[in-house]
Amino acid sequence: MPERLGNLEQRLTEKNHKDLFLQTKHTLTALDDLIEEHRRFTSIQALNGVKIEGNEEFLFYSTLNEVKNVILDTLEKTANDLDNKWDKHYDKHFDDGVE
Repeated sequence: MPERLGNLEQRLTEKNHKDLFLQTKHTLTALDDLIEEHRRFTSIQALNGVKIEGNEEFLFYSTLNEVKNVILDTLEKTANDLDNKWDKHYDKHFDDGVE
């Protein structure tokens, strides 16, 4: 994921759309913070004798990882639309535009 994020940063910075990249980066950081908070909370629960359900933990982490991938996919689609904004033969991902 870091390599993918780095490529997107370079693409969007070259097109003067670093704000899109930064917004996405801040969103992903917020999700990482949520994961860390959840990890601490479940650790405290486990120390207090609460049984942690492995299936629920797996579902939590896999869902958040999928959300992060969807966010990056959307940013890539946006970058593609920005790159091909003036190409009339390009099939846009977002009909309402990207600017």
